[in-house]
Amino acid sequence: MKFLDREEVLEKEEEQEQEAQPVEVTADLAEPEVPEVDEARMRALALAYARYLKENDMKPGEPTFVEEEELGIPQFEEEVPEVEEAEEAVETEEVIEAEETAEAEEPEVEEVPEAEEADEAVETEEEIHGIEEIAEVEATAETEEPEVEEAEEAVETEEVAEGEETAEAEEPGEWIVSGDEPAEPEEAQEAAEAETPDTEEKASDEEASEDKEAAESEEDPKKKAAEEAKRKAAEEKIRIRNERKAKDREKFLKGDNNPVAGVTNLHDKVQDGVDGAFVSLGRGIVSGAHKISSSYKNTRRGIGAAILITGLLAAAVLIVFDRFTVYEYAYNGKVLGYVNSQEEVTDVLEVAAKNLTSNSSAVADVEFVANQNVTFNPVDSRGKSTDDSDTVVNKLIYMTDIETEAFAIYDGDKVVAIVKDQNDADALLLQTKEELSVPDKGMELVSSDFVNDLVAKPVNVLLGSVQSNQAAQEQMVNGGEMHTYHIVEEGESVTSLAQQFGVDTIDIYNEDNSEPVEQVEQGDRVCIRNLVSPVSVEMVETGRMKERLEYETIKKESDEYYKGDSFIDQEGQDGIQIFEGTITKVAGEETKREATKEPEIIRKKKDKIIIVGTAERPKTAATGTFIMPIKNYVVTSEWGSRWGRMHEGMDFGAPTGTPIYASDGGKIIKANYWSGHGLCVEVDHGNGVITRYSHCSAVHVSIGDLVYQGQHIADVGNTGHSFGSHLHFEVRVNGSSQNPRNYVNP
Repeated sequence: MKFLDREEVLEKEEEQEQEAQPVEVTADLAEPEVPEVDEARMRALALAYARYLKENDMKPGEPTFVEEEELGIPQFEEEVPEVEEAEEAVETEEVIEAEETAEAEEPEVEEVPEAEEADEAVETEEEIHGIEEIAEVEATAETEEPEVEEAEEAVETEEVAEGEETAEAEEPGEWIVSGDEPAEPEEAQEAAEAETPDTEEKASDEEASEDKEAAESEEDPKKKAAEEAKRKAAEEKIRIRNERKAKDREKFLKGDNNPVAGVTNLHDKVQDGVDGAFVSLGRGIVSGAHKISSSYKNTRRGIGAAILITGLLAAAVLIVFDRFTVYEYAYNGKVLGYVNSQEEVTDVLEVAAKNLTSNSSAVADVEFVANQNVTFNPVDSRGKSTDDSDTVVNKLIYMTDIETEAFAIYDGDKVVAIVKDQNDADALLLQTKEELSVPDKGMELVSSDFVNDLVAKPVNVLLGSVQSNQAAQEQMVNGGEMHTYHIVEEGESVTSLAQQFGVDTIDIYNEDNSEPVEQVEQGDRVCIRNLVSPVSVEMVETGRMKERLEYETIKKESDEYYKGDSFIDQEGQDGIQIFEGTITKVAGEETKREATKEPEIIRKKKDKIIIVGTAERPKTAATGTFIMPIKNYVVTSEWGSRWGRMHEGMDFGAPTGTPIYASDGGKIIKANYWSGHGLCVEVDHGNGVITRYSHCSAVHVSIGDLVYQGQHIADVGNTGHSFGSHLHFEVRVNGSSQNPRNYVNP
């Protein structure tokens, strides 16, 4: 940015006030004298001026009467670092753009000669675009670390700008800000490079003049020498300037003038230190590995041989260990035997558990878990015989004599069941209560609880005494006799065992369960007998239900019938009623009921009536039971098919004249010779039952006689269709032949 001198500004202000016309600038005005300042000073002035316009809400082109001191420019000789300029340029970039917009809106300046107007427009655009490009470069430097290459390019740009500013200074005219079209990209680049101190402009002007003279007198050696000297002087000047800029850049990177740069610098230093440490560590590792490799380069064969020998020794040790080592296997600490490999046990654990569980209905479900209740221990194999898989299974199945900790269910002070663990005990109590607390149909369960407190306590018993939950539940519901086997521990006695299991001392038996014991010693095995009574549950149910009214059986005596005789006079039938209310039951028996309304009778009950005889029974009355009709006999033929026909009785071989007795009391309905039966006697016992006696040699009764059971009625003979002396005896019911063996016991 370039400034008008004070007099010219006053003249323009007067003309604007009088004519209200755009300021007219002519090309023949003398160029204002610009004080010599260095590049940093010039940039500081431009930035300060832009800030001043912004703070005072002024537009570019308006007259200003600000002194240098009012702009707040610090007095310094050294160049301001580019980063500081960039920070201010970023802040003023938007201001400059606003100025351009404002200038475009102002009235256009009166026309001037085209050449001068073009030159002035170019200069103005160069100033504006120069500031914009500087702001962009400096803003980039603020977000990214400035590099030495960028500084070198800036120096070259400044040198080129010096020559261009010198050429512009020789042209007459006045700098103005107008709203013309922006310069072309090349002109904008030149404008950015043109912003340099006057001192550099003069130096560039001198260099341009020297170049011109050198071109005119190329053949003059003196001029060439002078040109060479000037060129070297210019190079020295550039070198000095570059060194100064390099120092400024170094200060900026150190953060001497910028706290942000200081933080960045600190971060870079820390990062460089960390990177260096990792690099050093990596180099050290690589170097160490290289040294180790170099040290053992000539001994690789030795190392390989050592590794091979070590491997062979390890293999030999393993072989020896495997050959002379067996595994001792145990269940809950009790050693069962030895095996060559653990797999011979672990492979059969599941099978053994199933077989052990099914071996006895009283044994609970058993689980064998390797390295938990089944453990292994490697031992010396000398003097030890090993088991195969079949032997392992058998030992596990038949180890019910191993003692284990189980849980006993106590009803009061008596043991009513023994199960595997606490979980099984809890489940057993719940299942038993549910089974004993089923309400009647139509009723709902209000409450249910055991009459006595049932608790589970740990006890030590032999494995075979542990019950499955199903067997334990059945025992608790129905009761029964329980045998528990136990190994006497230190300090235990018959009395303490009786108290522990809730029995009397006489219920402690020896191992064979053959006789009670009076004294026990540690290690003795005893059997504890316990008579279990069913547990009781008190339940309350409420609702509306249909219930049965059970009939009663009533016996009525009658002298019309003999003593011992009875018959049903009326069959019984249950009644039915609807009950609504609450019922309390203990052990399934109703103890209390409360009806909410009168029961509704659906069907009345009918009692069963039985007539019982009271009259004295005569000796000849039938008893309903039968005795053998003969003594000292031989059964010669059974009842059934014989010789292609049905044999309807039994034959008893006996000598002729052997007495025949009435099998039961009754009335004689036949006593004569009857076809193939010969002399025959029949006795009617009532109720459709008769007995027949055939082939008799003599008959001692007549038709119509009453006989008693065991009365001598005839003698054995060989009459009728007979092939030897014998008694043919029949039992007939309602005319059908029956097997005599179903009535008598020969």
